[in-house]
Amino acid sequence: MSSPTIPPHRPIPASPHPRVPGSPVPRISASPRPAVPSGSAQDSGLKTQHRSAAVIAVTGNGVRLALQIQASLPECVCYVPNRHRFALALGAVGYDRLRTVVPELWRQYRALVFIMATGIVVRQIAPLLKHKTQDPAVVVLDERGKYVISLVSGHLGGANGLAEAIARITEGQAVITTASDVQNRPAIDLIAQELRLEIVNPGMLAVVARCIVEDERVWVYDPDLRLAPSFKGLENMIWRRERGISSDHDQEGVGIWVSEYLVPAGSQCLHLCPRNLVVGIGCNRGASVEAILDLLRTLFAREQLSVRSIRNLASIDLKSDERGVLEAARLLERPVHFYSRHEIEKVAVPNPSGTVLAHIGVASVCEATALLSAQSSQLLITKQKTADVTLAVARVGFPS
Repeated sequence: MSSPTIPPHRPIPASPHPRVPGSPVPRISASPRPAVPSGSAQDSGLKTQHRSAAVIAVTGNGVRLALQIQASLPECVCYVPNRHRFALALGAVGYDRLRTVVPELWRQYRALVFIMATGIVVRQIAPLLKHKTQDPAVVVLDERGKYVISLVSGHLGGANGLAEAIARITEGQAVITTASDVQNRPAIDLIAQELRLEIVNPGMLAVVARCIVEDERVWVYDPDLRLAPSFKGLENMIWRRERGISSDHDQEGVGIWVSEYLVPAGSQCLHLCPRNLVVGIGCNRGASVEAILDLLRTLFAREQLSVRSIRNLASIDLKSDERGVLEAARLLERPVHFYSRHEIEKVAVPNPSGTVLAHIGVASVCEATALLSAQSSQLLITKQKTADVTLAVARVGFPS
């Protein structure tokens, strides 16, 4: 039997400069939690591990079970009291006090597995809880592994899947209490995670999830029908084709908006943002990052597009050392892809430039690289320019 894997910790959360999504379900194999702040595990002498889950035990029986789990889930690291020297000899990490180690592990790991009473765990983690889009997965089991409880971040953190994986190891029973699982209804947060859709307004998750579980009417604007397979057969889901909303907001009800376009004002809906736009950039040597971002923001505001939907920037390889372009990519937290003149000259564009051709040997930079990177033949925004910058935007098709 193949080894079970740990579901990923993070959804695609909203942030001022959203990050490119990580690995898809069902595996966490990517980076550890963010760098440990001063005064935490590294400073206190606790060994920091570059893995995805910590298994914390207290008693001798719990320690033996923790080692069994680690043997089946190599992505885990065991943490045990220093008095259990046999476990330390087998590679476990020792700690002195549970109340000291838990906050440190909370910052470091994507999932925490506690082998102890649920009440102990609740008291330990209560001061640390923030939001289900930020908290690590928390799983609790007894020292015989009979009941494996998904306690925190069941969907977005992956605690439900982790509890089921551990229950298979211990031959126990996974205890799952999330309503969508109990009622056999689609979990919108998990669907968004699997489709790599950024959750712009996480506060609407609970509202929409409740409507789905209780069979209340939910409208959906999803022109690419990304959600359709997940909601197949649900009669309470009303699929809309128009981007506008009714003037009577009370009749609109709760909805789900899956689009690179901004949500219309007054609409009560969960906004799921696909990363499906490529911004092609051409610029004079020495163009500032402010000039690039000012034009980008102006165009996106004019077209009612979300900056969160940018998948990547694109330009000619002659600009690979252009500070303004690189800084724009850094501030947007998006990659920038560069293309050679040989690749660019094959792309047909609506607005070729003789001046650009004379200077760098191709008739287009922004339009050609946007189309090339998006693997599209049509621009969402054709070439727009200021004194130092040209931009164009292409849309990545779905499925890409």
